[in-house]
Amino acid sequence: MSAAAPRPGSGAVRPSVAGAPPVTAPMIPAPRLPVVGWNTFSGPAEAAVPTLLAHPRHVLTTSGRAAILLALECLAVGPGDVVLLPTYHCPTMVTPVKTLGAEAVFYPIDERGAPRLDWLSAHVPPRTKALLVPHYFGLPQTMDAVRAWCDSRGIALIEDCAHAMFGRSGERPIGSWGDVSIASLTKFFPTPEGGVLALNRADLSLPALTPASRIEQVKAASDILHMGASHDRLTGLNGLIRGVFALRGLLRGAPRGQATPVPSRHGDLDEEEEIDANMALIDLPLSHRALTRASGWISTRVPRRRIVESRRRNYEFFTAAFAGCEGVHALLPALPADCAPYVFPLWVRAPDPGYLEMRRLGVPVSRWDRLWPGVPALPGDVGKAWSHHVLQLACHQDLTDADLRRIVEQVKRLFTGPAQPANSANPARQAHAA
Repeated sequence: MSAAAPRPGSGAVRPSVAGAPPVTAPMIPAPRLPVVGWNTFSGPAEAAVPTLLAHPRHVLTTSGRAAILLALECLAVGPGDVVLLPTYHCPTMVTPVKTLGAEAVFYPIDERGAPRLDWLSAHVPPRTKALLVPHYFGLPQTMDAVRAWCDSRGIALIEDCAHAMFGRSGERPIGSWGDVSIASLTKFFPTPEGGVLALNRADLSLPALTPASRIEQVKAASDILHMGASHDRLTGLNGLIRGVFALRGLLRGAPRGQATPVPSRHGDLDEEEEIDANMALIDLPLSHRALTRASGWISTRVPRRRIVESRRRNYEFFTAAFAGCEGVHALLPALPADCAPYVFPLWVRAPDPGYLEMRRLGVPVSRWDRLWPGVPALPGDVGKAWSHHVLQLACHQDLTDADLRRIVEQVKRLFTGPAQPANSANPARQAHAA
């Protein structure tokens, strides 16, 4: 059978047979994170893998970073306490610790991103209150040994599911191993804000959060529509929505002809602005504010199967596209059965200056290359090498086939020598559509 029809608003024609020439890249840059479109509401409601949103004791927060702060507060972390964090990290993992006056101590990770428990056993500080362990890239870590290590020492485990909204670790759903668990909604749903805090210990209580104001409620709803229309994903309404925001800009004094900026959120900022924002101390009132109704509705009511299946297909497409390429390779080519990846981690032998060129071109890619000051070089650690060599390629559900091909073309052009033709169609998608 032929491949499925193009998705509304994709700006690209999907080839019907493998080997057809790639379509011209769309003029609008591919979104780094999901954006609302008509496809957002398609498909079965439930996915085949569990989600942290089904956790029986959870609350929706304004961000993943706010969720970490609230998790630390639930654990009574404060001045004089130590929190163990991985050497490979986003600054959003560190700023909540610093905001509460605690000390961040960095531990090494192995080649799959798991904590090196041998090092931790030999070097854990006596004032350690908590250990934060991420499921990097949305691929579940094995948690039973970590759980046992924490239990034997009376150290709380913070399970960081910011990259892993869906999945299982061993026999348990993601988010059920930690004393507390956190997640980020914006990485998986088309929302301008949002995080999750879940509690697994009976002696801990969920925080009472301040309701969002009416202005914040309206802004969140309008930002969701604006992001979708700015990426041409709401066919039939794109022009109208953009026109409304352009008129609002004029009424507020913006110069005529100047584009109305797309609402910013984590991942949509200029890279330097994003890093600076993430390394700043946290806005405490915002962290203790409840999620807006529009963001909560999108993240809890949209069908989930499409999210999981699309991300898995896109990850597998990248794995096949970069197989055998000189200079790059999939960091973790084996995709576990029970998960939905956040990004595709690509090891690049010589990432600079090509990485900045990809960002300039609007390719949806990121890198954790600005580690917190003072991160040490530790024996057996891959974290600092990952921060330089690993590029995180977007593989979310709202990328079109043209977006995926363009990502592959740019990676091959910039990091593997002369440009090579990318696969003209996603074979996993074609198999799914047949």
